[in-house]
Amino acid sequence: MKGKPILVDALHINMGGGLMILNHLVNTLVSKNVDFVLLKDERCPQLQSEYLLNNIIVLPASYKIRKRFYKEHKEDYRSVLCFGNIPPYVKLNVPVHTYLHNVSLLKIPADYPFSKKLRSFVKKTVLRYYAKNSTDWIVQTSNTANLVKLHLAKTQQQILQYPFYYVPSGMNVSSVDQRKDYIFVGNHTSAKGHEYLVDAWTKLAKLGFNATLHLTVSDSFFSAVIEEAKKKGAKIINHGQISFDKVIELYNKSVATIYPSLNESLGLGIIEAIEAGCDVIGCDLPYMHSVCSPSQLFEPCNSDSIVQAVLEYEKGQSKPTKAHIHDTVIEFVEFISRQ
Repeated sequence: MKGKPILVDALHINMGGGLMILNHLVNTLVSKNVDFVLLKDERCPQLQSEYLLNNIIVLPASYKIRKRFYKEHKEDYRSVLCFGNIPPYVKLNVPVHTYLHNVSLLKIPADYPFSKKLRSFVKKTVLRYYAKNSTDWIVQTSNTANLVKLHLAKTQQQILQYPFYYVPSGMNVSSVDQRKDYIFVGNHTSAKGHEYLVDAWTKLAKLGFNATLHLTVSDSFFSAVIEEAKKKGAKIINHGQISFDKVIELYNKSVATIYPSLNESLGLGIIEAIEAGCDVIGCDLPYMHSVCSPSQLFEPCNSDSIVQAVLEYEKGQSKPTKAHIHDTVIEFVEFISRQ
């Protein structure tokens, strides 16, 4: 087996946070001279270290094609890392590590529209059926580990926690007295909680609170909601989709990020904000406590609770936010290289 490479199956990874951590993983595998083959989604853009790779297989992310691939190549690799949440559709005789970083496959948000609930239910059913083909599960936080234990893990399967993410060094470049604003980075989805945050900012404006809230919403429908809130006095600047350099600039204007999301596998925006010197005013949910100890908490889906948390934070007596996780990509690469 030692003469065979590792297979990194990244089918279904082509955008967003998944693409970001795939880049980080591949960069680290290359820097550590690990012998691996990358199975890449044809929709995925070019990776940062792709020009250094000799072994890339590009395929459509379809059920039939992926299953056929594993049937034809089941003896070719010494171990497999399934990076796209779903184990192989074929039982293999080598270690299979499934990195699960999409918690909506386990816990479907109640406020999803029916069509999205149905799609998520089908994906969850597929995941649960093929769960037996994974040797273990790799997760980012204790919150996700608990969900895997509840929904997926068989008694013989380990659940290993290896959070990894990429945050550029030198993000914190402004002093505390230069920071007056608040921020929430992320586009609008039904699970992100923007509605409650914008409503809270409208209520705060009526109380005479005039700090600026920075958002990065590109969704046209919710952009219109933000404009209506501004007409009612809410001091919100929606920057839309912006470069990461601009995001860093906004973090360095902000004292805290307000995080109303209802469902996160990691919450990279929490880590980015902490690295940039911001405190966290967060939703009182398990994912939040697994990532950090926030400076203030508020109840989920409750704009009045957000108002109270912000006003309490403004008194200047809140404890600084403390992160509970760190980037373990090197330890993770060492783990899969030993298999």
